[in-house]
Amino acid sequence: MIEILSHERAEDLISNTAAYLERRESEHNLPLGLMYGLAGNPQRYGVEPPVMLSVMDRGRAVGMAILTQGRKLILSRFEAKTEDAVIPLVHHLQMNDVPIPGVVGPEEQARVFSERWTGAVPGSLASLTMRMRAFEIREVADVPLSVGVMRMATMDDHALTARWTSEFSEQIGEPTDPDAAAGAAERYIQTEQLYIWDRGGPVSMAKTSRATRNGITINGVYTPAEHRNKGYATSCVWSLTKKLLSDGHSFCSLFTDQLNPTSNSIYQNIGYRPVGDALTYDFVYSDEGESDVSP
Repeated sequence: MIEILSHERAEDLISNTAAYLERRESEHNLPLGLMYGLAGNPQRYGVEPPVMLSVMDRGRAVGMAILTQGRKLILSRFEAKTEDAVIPLVHHLQMNDVPIPGVVGPEEQARVFSERWTGAVPGSLASLTMRMRAFEIREVADVPLSVGVMRMATMDDHALTARWTSEFSEQIGEPTDPDAAAGAAERYIQTEQLYIWDRGGPVSMAKTSRATRNGITINGVYTPAEHRNKGYATSCVWSLTKKLLSDGHSFCSLFTDQLNPTSNSIYQNIGYRPVGDALTYDFVYSDEGESDVSP
C-alpha cells in the first residue's frame, strides 16, 4: 500500500529517503542535491516553503518528489510499480492544491506522472520539452586539451559571466532576465562554483553544483558562439572533472540534452558514461477544475 508522507524539514526527507536514492546516486543527483541544499539553507531556492514528499510502501521509502519555488516537480525513480506510486502522489498534490508547472524525472516516472496529472486537471496539457541523459565519471580519459588554462572565476569576470549565464539559460529553454542572471553569476563567483577556460581571456565556462554524499555535479557548461568548435568546453570540463575527483569526490555527474550530439560526444570522450534517461514536461493550463484521480 503506497503512502505519501509530507515533510516540513529537508533533514526529515533526507533521513527518510537518502539511503534509497544513494543506491543510484548519480542518476538521483538532482533530488539529492536539492535536499542537501535545503538542509543547509531552507530558503536557498526561494522564500516559499518547498514541497517535500516521501513515497512509502509499508514503511519503506520507494521514491520521493520535491518542488521548489517556481520550478518543476522533481521525481526520483520509484522502486514500485510506477502507476501504483503516481496515482496517490497526484492525488496528494491535488488535494493540497499544489501548483505544478511541469515535471522532471526518470523516463517512465515522468511520462506516467504527466499522463496522470493532465488526466486529473481539466483543461491541462503536457508538452515534452527535453529528453535528458544522466552521466557519471570516476576517472578521466586522456584527451588533447586546447591552448589555455582553467581558473576560478572572479568578480572581474562578473559582467561577462552574467551575460553568458543569460545566454545559457536561453539556450536550454529557461530564459531569465538580466538582473537574475547577474545575481546568479555573482553567487556562483562568491561561492567559488564558477570556472573559466582562459586563453588570453575567458572563452568558456562550467560550474559545480549539488554536492551529494559521494559526488558532485557539473553544469552550466557554455561557450559563446564565437569561440565554439575549438575544444574549449572539452578542456574546461575535463580540467574541472579532474580537479573535483582529485579533491576527493568519488564521482562527478551531469545531464545532457539527448538531442545535442556535440555535448554527448564531448562528455563521453572525457570518460563520462550514461546511467539513466530522464524527461522534462511543461504543463499548460487553460481551465480550472477538480481532480478526478482516485487514491
